[in-house]
Amino acid sequence: MGFNKGEWSELYSFLYLLENPNLIIVDENLQIIEQNLFKILEIIIDSNNYKIDNTKIIKISNNNTKEYDLTFISQNNQILLNKILTHKKSKGSFEIDEILPLIDDLLDGKKLKGNSNIKGDLEANVLDNKFNKIVNLNYNIKSSLGSPATLLNASNNTNFIYEITNIDDNIVNQSNLINSRTKLLDRCKFLLSNNANINFIKVQSDVFDYNLKLIDSNLDKILADILFLSYQNNEKDIKKLLNLISSNNDEYNFYKKKISDFSNAVTFGMRAGEKWNGTNEVNGGIILVTKTGEVYLLDLVYFEDIVNKYLIDNIKLDSPSSSRYKMFDIYKENNKYYFKLNLQVRFK
Repeated sequence: MGFNKGEWSELYSFLYLLENPNLIIVDENLQIIEQNLFKILEIIIDSNNYKIDNTKIIKISNNNTKEYDLTFISQNNQILLNKILTHKKSKGSFEIDEILPLIDDLLDGKKLKGNSNIKGDLEANVLDNKFNKIVNLNYNIKSSLGSPATLLNASNNTNFIYEITNIDDNIVNQSNLINSRTKLLDRCKFLLSNNANINFIKVQSDVFDYNLKLIDSNLDKILADILFLSYQNNEKDIKKLLNLISSNNDEYNFYKKKISDFSNAVTFGMRAGEKWNGTNEVNGGIILVTKTGEVYLLDLVYFEDIVNKYLIDNIKLDSPSSSRYKMFDIYKENNKYYFKLNLQVRFK
């Protein structure tokens, strides 16, 4: 049974939290701010419940119960972490034979998260010590042990369409013939050097357009401007792009708020190809796995502002396949010139 590093990291997080149920809440700089607010009582995976009971874990499945000693869980998880850390490739699946018996028994031979289209990675019943009540929370798991996770995947839904004016067929042909290693940047530079005017027209997908306008009526244009700016300035870092698009502090705060709301939505609820109702699926926050295996929580319940700060500090735009999405391929319709850019967002 082979998993990639991200999937192994999710399993590692699950086992770690069984052993260490008191969630350690951190700020955007991963500095600890709270250690006694939340305690996991039970983790829910498909039809299985895993109750944490001092020195043992009780698995309840179809009214059948089985107990596991926490020392056994801890030993297996240490093996898992060591194997993840020593595996050099960040992509691709690999096997860890030593813990297969645990996966077969504890998780019935399944991945921690069966459906990749679900935003949440881990569901838990948690004791909220602030109000002494039990709440059901869903969490994302983001790990630094593997490749940076993608928040918004590229697809035809995430195409943005721009109109170009003040050019002719000759400029179009020259631009489309540019096929250098950095052709997107070079095509952008060529067009601007020939005094082309670029104006955003629309988002290709009506569904994605609806979802963006549900967050803010002008979010489509804001994202389109930032997306084009990223090629104009060869810059992908969101925080740096916010500085580039803002002419003063008021504008910076304006754009930062809009991109924070967007980042929050694509992290916890919204998908580009499905009409969204504005409600996030993930309500607990982000379980963070550091490069050395520490597990922290960015909490959405009481510290949403910190979560949004973390997202702004740690996400970037990504360049998907230029040929698949025909980016900066100028085409003509009704004697007007257009091109597309595709939006993809991932962790740095």
